[in-house]
Amino acid sequence: MTTTISSKGQITVPVEIREALGLEPGTRIDIRLGPSGTFLATKAKEASFFAKFKGVAGKRNPPYADSVEATKLLRGEIASGDVD
Repeated sequence: MTTTISSKGQITVPVEIREALGLEPGTRIDIRLGPSGTFLATKAKEASFFAKFKGVAGKRNPPYADSVEATKLLRGEIASGDVD
């Protein structure tokens, strides 16, 4: 398949490849230069749940103000009626 690079450096990924990889608008892809100058693009791996907390311990300004906010950040909001 052939595609063209736009003046902004963008390319269009052919529909067959988007469907095969499950690529949707906003999907992140990993691009690498392969052997002999080949271009390799793969769907980027999702960051783990814990990745957003990496390095938080020991920081002066954690992403939460208190334990209630920390719990919400970890577990998400609790909807009314979810707790007995």
